[in-house]
Amino acid sequence: MAILYRQIKKTVHFLVNYHLLFTLILLSVALTVGTTQAAPYADGIQLYQKNVFLSQEHKQQLANDIVRYRNADNLWDVLRDEFTLPHYENHPAVQERIQWFLENQDFLVRSASRAAPYLYYISQQVKKRHLPAELVLLPIIESGYDPYSLSNMGAAGIWQLMPGTASGLGVKRNGWYDGRRDIIASTRAALTYLAYLQSFFEGNWLYAIAAYNTGEGNVLSAIKRNIRHGEDTDFWSLPLAQQTRDYVPSLLALAIIISNPDRYPIYLPPVRNAPYLAQVDVGSTISIKYAASLAGITHKKLMQLNSAYTEAHASNKGPYKIILPIENVEQFSENLSQSRNAEHSINWQHYRVKSGDTLASIANKFDVGVGALRKLNQLSSNRVKKGMNLIIPITTTPKSSKTDDNTEPLHDEYRNESIAQNKMMSQPKKQLAKQQKTILQTKTIRVSTSYKLQPGDTVYMIRKNDTLDSIAKRFHLSKLALLQTNHLKNNKLAIGKQIIIPTHQLRQGNQKQKSKSHEIAPGDTIYMVRSGDTLEKISKKFHTNASVIRVANVINTSMVREGDRLVIPRRLQG
Repeated sequence: MAILYRQIKKTVHFLVNYHLLFTLILLSVALTVGTTQAAPYADGIQLYQKNVFLSQEHKQQLANDIVRYRNADNLWDVLRDEFTLPHYENHPAVQERIQWFLENQDFLVRSASRAAPYLYYISQQVKKRHLPAELVLLPIIESGYDPYSLSNMGAAGIWQLMPGTASGLGVKRNGWYDGRRDIIASTRAALTYLAYLQSFFEGNWLYAIAAYNTGEGNVLSAIKRNIRHGEDTDFWSLPLAQQTRDYVPSLLALAIIISNPDRYPIYLPPVRNAPYLAQVDVGSTISIKYAASLAGITHKKLMQLNSAYTEAHASNKGPYKIILPIENVEQFSENLSQSRNAEHSINWQHYRVKSGDTLASIANKFDVGVGALRKLNQLSSNRVKKGMNLIIPITTTPKSSKTDDNTEPLHDEYRNESIAQNKMMSQPKKQLAKQQKTILQTKTIRVSTSYKLQPGDTVYMIRKNDTLDSIAKRFHLSKLALLQTNHLKNNKLAIGKQIIIPTHQLRQGNQKQKSKSHEIAPGDTIYMVRSGDTLEKISKKFHTNASVIRVANVINTSMVREGDRLVIPRRLQG
């Protein structure tokens, strides 16, 4: 008892010096982070500085990284060999949580699906700090690995950080950015906090994990209470809230399940043990939707990877970093470099709607077309509400061709539309239709009125020596498809201009050709989505799980479109 009393007295001493200890840990972590930016493999994510136009050497290195990623082992297999904590498998509380997971396997599959893009990065961060590998599983308990998760108490992100805790850990928040939903910022903060809790409780990880859920003060009070009553002070004996009493066993139960796949045959979608993510510093504000078009991925997928941004664009106050899959870095970097050499560029300005504002009055104030403003902010109508945040494109013409890091070029269609629509405001109605027709013909991306940019399409920047034939060959589609989609009347292409590549509408023959080069496992099925299909219907047809199909095809929703090509993994068929 005397030994336990001395331990508690020492722990109280830690609590009195809380702020000093916490500051020292933060300083230590800051120094560590500052010295590892040049070592992306140790951090678990590739890092690229702003305006990097990839050289042949960089392209080859990137190609090697992609090959390494595709051939990497399953991260779940690696993790089970790295677990170090005692799991108390025979404890009734742990057994109860194991049974719960066995009865709710769909929850685990969904969580593992959402975790797939982030798991390698987080595992590397845990390893770099010499923390238990079991902590990689904590976001499953906290949020199901959903970066948009928000609790009733205001905790947000995969680590469920409270506003006060996040602020104390140096996580930034403003009207455009919430670092609690930033996978990189929140992971570093959460692991810093866990390292502090482990130190606070002198290496007792069960105490530390419990304190992450309920606070170190509550755990300390429970320990002191048991000492006063002459009771045991191990975690299992502490009078904590039921949520916390379930929280720690849940983490241990997960580690047991993953460690024993033969005993607990729960299917977890494979995750490769190699960097999947790249962080690119673009140097200035950029529309996430525009960035997605440059990278050749869907807007929704890019938003999922960059969930920290509360609007559809990065803040004009920074940070200016976006996260991409490594497979899309080269296309994004080349297109971004080309676009910033364009003749015109656009400065971005954020505007908060005031009482009495209309979209027309705001457009007039900033000399921007109403249609361009609506399109840029993805508004379904001209209605705006007080407090709404809008992004305003302000056109500038640089004096030289030198790139200005504070500007971000947008499709020339926004500039042309803004100028033309403001002129049209004073035109008679008879001239209006004629003016509108002229505008459609002068847009940079000349798209027929029957075609709209679809998720999965690519916005391609014309380069030197490009021809319609060479572009069509590169993207495995016909020259006619390019002509019709972009409403082109001839084969002339201007360097620096942009055209839409309808990569989501490839003909069935081209789809088959593409599928041959797609890496699929023997026995997998390639399924073409039909009218009326849903993921649930497709999964039942193949006797599998909708979450498994989502993971195999790297999609984050249950929505599918007619003509989509899906890979149905063989493992759970039949």
